[in-house]
Amino acid sequence: MASDRSWRPRAGDIPQQPGVFRFRDAGGRVLYVGKARNLRSRLSNYFAPLATLHDRTRRMVLTAASVEWTVVVFS
Repeated sequence: MASDRSWRPRAGDIPQQPGVFRFRDAGGRVLYVGKARNLRSRLSNYFAPLATLHDRTRRMVLTAASVEWTVVVFS
């Protein structure tokens, strides 16, 4: 497990627009896909102190090696 969360993006780098996000492991495999009305707000929940996360979420965050997002534009 990648206990080092150095891959975590700075909050200011995450857009506040709606979109989808993907957590990936070191091999590039998608661990989790989510959606959010505000990506910054939603992703900040995953970067809370590990002790406050649900066991399943904590394991996913510790296994993740990257997170990526796609902003969704409605027309």
